[in-house]
Amino acid sequence: MVVWPSICNQKSLLPAGIVNGSVVPWVMWSLWKARNRLVFEGFSASPEDTLSTAIRMAREWSLQSKPEKPDTSRSRKPEMIAPTGTRIVRSDAAWSASSLTAGAGWVILSSPQNMTFQQHLEFVASPLMAEGLALREAVLTCQRLKLQHIRFESDSAQLIKCLSSNETIAELHSVVFDILKLSEFFDSVSFVWLPRERNVEADALAKGDLAMFEPLVVGEIVNALN
Repeated sequence: MVVWPSICNQKSLLPAGIVNGSVVPWVMWSLWKARNRLVFEGFSASPEDTLSTAIRMAREWSLQSKPEKPDTSRSRKPEMIAPTGTRIVRSDAAWSASSLTAGAGWVILSSPQNMTFQQHLEFVASPLMAEGLALREAVLTCQRLKLQHIRFESDSAQLIKCLSSNETIAELHSVVFDILKLSEFFDSVSFVWLPRERNVEADALAKGDLAMFEPLVVGEIVNALN
């Protein structure tokens, strides 16, 4: 555990230059990295260094980020064909704003019958985070099953973009890191966007799981935005 002294109140450490967004996700990400270095490398970073790193990353992201126009051409892109022997895994999530919980569903396409999975998730801050956590659960399942050639598909364009490029979204940093780290287990892996209408089975699993826990607020269940 990192113990924070009163340095958070010192004016010299305020995130000057952060023109948009919040520093909180970057503090959480910096803490996560510091924890990993302590566990795996035995290196203990000071609270001052950890907070300074978070402020620096927040400032860089704030200065470099620019709003993007929706990619209306996405649905017209030709579908990628998975190599022979690759297992296709589709994931989705449903999120409740009232309870900050989510239902995750994922499907491993196989013959003669698909393999289906569900997971209830708590303390989920947003629909996008729910999508990321659902995909992480799917990756963990494939790791446990010792599958080696995987193509993960999700209808969350933002999530797939973070996994397939160097572009980042602050709230997804820790989940994306986990997914990519876990994916090193596979011989080959790819992350592909697919239209929501083709992800109906995983969508039904996610909504079904959330409805079992919150039958009175089904109307508030939402999917992650594309």
